[in-house]
Amino acid sequence: MEHVRPVFVGLKLSPAGIIRQTTILVLRETAAKFQAIWFWLVATTISLMAYLYGAGFQNTFQTESVVVAADPLAGLNTTVISFLGFVLGLRLAGGLSWEREHGTLEVLLVAPVSWTAIIASKYFAELVVFVGLMGLYCLYLLLAQPLGAGVISPRSLLSLAGSISFVLPTMGLGLLVSASAGSVRSAVVAYLSVVLLLGVYEILLGLLRGMSADEMSLFALYLRASLEGVAPIVHGLSPVAGVGLLIQGVFTQAAPEPAQMGASGLLAMVLLIAARLLARMKGASA
Repeated sequence: MEHVRPVFVGLKLSPAGIIRQTTILVLRETAAKFQAIWFWLVATTISLMAYLYGAGFQNTFQTESVVVAADPLAGLNTTVISFLGFVLGLRLAGGLSWEREHGTLEVLLVAPVSWTAIIASKYFAELVVFVGLMGLYCLYLLLAQPLGAGVISPRSLLSLAGSISFVLPTMGLGLLVSASAGSVRSAVVAYLSVVLLLGVYEILLGLLRGMSADEMSLFALYLRASLEGVAPIVHGLSPVAGVGLLIQGVFTQAAPEPAQMGASGLLAMVLLIAARLLARMKGASA
């Protein structure tokens, strides 16, 4: 059967019309997502992470002589935020590609719905889900007190807001991959490959930076110099670099800087713009 042609793709909509379309699509998608079983499975998983982390924290604190960190939640928060950024980025990788594969993207374009509204709604729907999951996570921490009574308070959770910005590019990467993929399988493989490659780069660079020149071979010294040489470019363009900054902050006990949060937000915006351009070039056909 011949596909429906999106005859209204070139229709120009006012900013108010795009905002209205985006809002309608976000409300529709989030209503379905909050009722889906995967949402509650993810919420249960992050609560289980907090429980296991708390059990280990209390056991270590009681049996060993430890230095209490300025923020005992830093490691747990970083783990949860990174996990959610990765999972929701993976879901975004399958978002547009699923609609393209099943022909529903053509229906949206015929409606007509603008590419801007489609891209923005996909991203903001998952962002609302992110906020909802973080809300449940914070509620669990406050009610269950997994690290022990009095350790967690509403004030101790304020740092979460700034930390979330560091995984926004990871989610944007998923949407960028989905915008150009013709199937969910190819989008997921591409997303996992890029995240793995950039993650290996961050891990390798971090390990080499932690070694002194005396304990490194000539090859390791050359490799570190090479990785350091491209680091400014890679970190400026890498959607995974923000996660690396979060992990680094756990060890250095350094709070996120506003400039770093702004750079992550800007990169996420650039990825969304690139996703819109790619999606428009690819079109609705698989």
